Amino acid sequence: MQNVKQDYKNTVFCDLFSEKKNALSLYNALNKTDYTNEEDLEIVTLSDVIYMHQKNDVSILFQNEITLWEHQSTLNYNMPLRGLIYYAHNIDGVLQAHGINLYGKKQVKIPAPDYYVLYNGKEASPEREELRLSDSFLTPKEGYEWTAHMVNINVGHNPEILERCLPLKGYAALVGYVREYQGQKCSLPEAVDRATKRCIEEGYLREYLLKKRAEVNMMLLTEFNEEAFVKTIREEGREEGRYLSLQSLMQKAVMPLAEAMDALGFSKEERTGYETWVRVNKTI
Repeated sequence: MQNVKQDYKNTVFCDLFSEKKNALSLYNALNKTDYTNEEDLEIVTLSDVIYMHQKNDVSILFQNEITLWEHQSTLNYNMPLRGLIYYAHNIDGVLQAHGINLYGKKQVKIPAPDYYVLYNGKEASPEREELRLSDSFLTPKEGYEWTAHMVNINVGHNPEILERCLPLKGYAALVGYVREYQGQKCSLPEAVDRATKRCIEEGYLREYLLKKRAEVNMMLLTEFNEEAFVKTIREEGREEGRYLSLQSLMQKAVMPLAEAMDALGFSKEERTGYETWVRVNKTI
């Protein structure tokens, strides 16, 4: 895997939509509004220094709402819980910044939440899906809810939103081109370089990329390396799970080894690997 400097903690999505002009465009696209004064909008994303990884990608304070946006390249159904934590941290930051005391008798008014998960991974996903915190409750409980609006922003999905927010359309194209060139067996650095060059030529994020192309390339390299790393870990986890399933079947004498492998869907090539793993780990 290509080694990349870890100085680039930000992502292209965070960097792009931390600009007020782009943030307002995304807000309008998601809410079907036409606000024009970007100075009415405040970026309130919390710093990594304060909350490390317990922060969302971009938060804005606008129209008496805190809108939180989280970009995801993998499907994750824990996003409602994560979003609730992000909102709590953001509200805490806003209250502290304004010196608001929660221990007085007078009711404190706070910005309402709105939370979007913008998904552009490779797994199949609907155009839009409402993910609810209550689905995670061990016991059903009425009156407590938090919703993550998951929106598919891959090229070809939700065209109305992408057309209303050209920065988002450009971002989707950029990621799509990187994956396209990777599919043509380009190395990641080459895929990233060709993708940014193509976006500039086609007018996607042209001004942004001309200004920050080198930095964007480094952010993309970091993001795609991390995405590949997470995928590898998950695949290894799935394989390990199959090993352990085989181990359990054999220890409980449920069925012979060959039948257990058939039940778990092992190919001929996998059988040799799993038999080796079983011997090495002394599970049989």
